[in-house]
Amino acid sequence: MGYEVALKKAWDTVQDAGIKQQYIKFLNDEYEIDYAEKNIISMSCNAPAKDFYKLLLLHYIANENKVLRLRRDEWISFKDMDGGEAYFPAFEKRAIGPILRKYGNNPAGIFERIKSFNAEKIGTGTAAISISAFPKIKVAVILWAKDDEFSADCNMLFNPEIKDILPTEDTAVLGGIIASLL
Repeated sequence: MGYEVALKKAWDTVQDAGIKQQYIKFLNDEYEIDYAEKNIISMSCNAPAKDFYKLLLLHYIANENKVLRLRRDEWISFKDMDGGEAYFPAFEKRAIGPILRKYGNNPAGIFERIKSFNAEKIGTGTAAISISAFPKIKVAVILWAKDDEFSADCNMLFNPEIKDILPTEDTAVLGGIIASLL
C-alpha cells in the first residue's frame, strides 16, 4: 500500500487551511512546497522528497501554527505521546536501537554529527545533542556510556510541543529518520 490516500488527505488539509508557506526547513535540508503540482522538492538535491518525508512535512505545516512559543529546556519521552507507551518497543527498535548500536561504544562520536545537523551539545548523559528537526520541533539524543554496573544506553526525547504538531506515528517516523541520518 502506498502513500497516495494519506498524501491526498494531507494536501487537502493544508490547502483547506489556506496555508501557502513556500519553504520549510527540515533537519539538514530546506524544502520547497509546490502547491500547484502538489509536490515537495528538496533544495539540496533538487529532487522530489520521499513520500514519507512529504507526509511529515505536510503534517508539520498544517499544525505548526498551534504552537506559539516553545518551552525551553523541557523534554518528553516518546512514551508521553498519545499511544506512545504501547508503541514504544517498535519506536525503540526503529530509532533508539540503531543509534545505540552505532554510538554505544563511543558516545562522544555523536558530536561529529553536529555539523551535519542544526544541532548543539547539551549537558546530560555521557554525550547528548539537541537537533532542530523543524523550526518548532527539537529532538534530543542522549547516550550513556557502559560502566561496571550498566550497559550502554540511549534515549530520544522531544520538546513537549511536538504533541500539538505531529501525531505519534509521525514522531516515530521522525525518530527513525534521525537515527538513519546519525
